[in-house]
Amino acid sequence: MNERAWERVGAASGLAAAVLLLASLFLNPSAPTGEEPVLTFFYVAANRVTVSLAALFGTLAAVVFLWFVGHLRHLLQRAEGGAEAFSPVVFAAGVVLSTTTMLSMLPVIALASMTRDVTTASQSSVFVLSELHRLSLGPVGLLVALFASTTGAAMVRRELLAPWVGWFGFVVALIGLIAGVTAFFLTGPFVMVAAAVTGVVFAVWIGDAAVLMLYRPEVDRVRTGGTAFAH
Repeated sequence: MNERAWERVGAASGLAAAVLLLASLFLNPSAPTGEEPVLTFFYVAANRVTVSLAALFGTLAAVVFLWFVGHLRHLLQRAEGGAEAFSPVVFAAGVVLSTTTMLSMLPVIALASMTRDVTTASQSSVFVLSELHRLSLGPVGLLVALFASTTGAAMVRRELLAPWVGWFGFVVALIGLIAGVTAFFLTGPFVMVAAAVTGVVFAVWIGDAAVLMLYRPEVDRVRTGGTAFAH
């Protein structure tokens, strides 16, 4: 398989991650907040299948996203000519974002499993699990901001794709930053809505970038002198 074909595989992984993330977000409507453990328990019990599917799709999105992050590192290393300007941060932020997202799914999976047997549940355990999931949204939002801002900066510098995709990434980073910071100080519906909005715009951004990479692999831009190399 030549490099152009491998680039298409890498781009396809980004598109798959975006689709899986959107499916996860739209499968699971907003649940009651962690301050209402009884309502949370009955919500999960009534929607156990969709809640479990949403957690599964979210986890799969994080796993597939790892391939896309590795693909981005390869592209940026080539564009930067060994200068290692943005590629290490993009790679590290992407890996930690993926890992943190997978960990944030564990309390949801535990809640869904707990509803199978009412005798194993208590208000305190439901509260702790739902709060762990809510609190994990803070680090996820901040990691989205780091990944989107550094990747966006590389795009604006024409090391990858087009500048407009990079500016879109800055918008995603700002939304992620707001959602991440507020998750540390606020509770209630606003935190969940902010996290959902962050997830949607992040998925759309990744999906747009992946489609552009599929349409025109970065190796074609390099051959035509379209990439600005950093030294």
